[in-house]
Amino acid sequence: MHEWSLLIFTVAVPAVVGGVLFLWYFSQLVEKNTGTATLKMPLVMLAVVSLIGLAGSFFHLGSPMAAIHTIRGFGRSWMSNEIVFVGAFIGLICLLALLAVLSKEVKPIFLLITGLIGLMAIFSMAQTYAFTRVNGWDHFNTYAVFFGTAFALGPVLGAGLLIPSLKAEQRRKIVKIAFAVGIFGIGIQIIGSAMFAAYTPEVQLISGGTAAAKLAPYSTMIGIRWFIELAGLAVLGYLSLSSKPKLNYSFLYAALAVLVVAEGMSRYVFYVLGA
Repeated sequence: MHEWSLLIFTVAVPAVVGGVLFLWYFSQLVEKNTGTATLKMPLVMLAVVSLIGLAGSFFHLGSPMAAIHTIRGFGRSWMSNEIVFVGAFIGLICLLALLAVLSKEVKPIFLLITGLIGLMAIFSMAQTYAFTRVNGWDHFNTYAVFFGTAFALGPVLGAGLLIPSLKAEQRRKIVKIAFAVGIFGIGIQIIGSAMFAAYTPEVQLISGGTAAAKLAPYSTMIGIRWFIELAGLAVLGYLSLSSKPKLNYSFLYAALAVLVVAEGMSRYVFYVLGA
């Protein structure tokens, strides 16, 4: 599998989108008096992760100039739409991070707008794969894969970045929210995967054979991926339901690391179909 740059890009960007929406939810609906100082480090780190994802996309395209030429198809090509929306999203998250560093006010509405543009970027990303010659990508599972990453990994990333600057009662609150949204994100992926599993015997790939036959050698990886993804979710559940007065948030970072690995394995298997 040679699409490592795309793997990084399609895991990093949806995760940051989910992280931004999580920061918006926290600042607007959980702690309305959240100051810019609380959001500064999370926004800076999300901007860094988004730039890592952007670098991965440039490795795939070959050079930034290739992206500039592709933009000309905006409105006519889903790849062009993806580049425009992803570029706008990353530009906005970097701008918000800069405002936070300069101690200017970062209003929740700006976080929401950035997150919504990020969702458009994820949709365009999924459409780019759904409208290709690769049979098997033109399925609901493609959307479940990308949006699932945003809602499974993004909230845990956002919570992990917020925790160091929060009080004890706030920490438990955001872990509970991350756990609830994580259930939703992984649930989307489970539904998509189950639907796709029933569909794979019928999918004839361009290279010959069926999708089921192509994925058969990766069945162990798929099983391990689900095991560690659910294990990460279980750790979040333990943290959110624990009655201990002090939250050991090192477990949250362990869950984040596990979910990153699981989403990376998911994306690897996704690209196997197009290899």
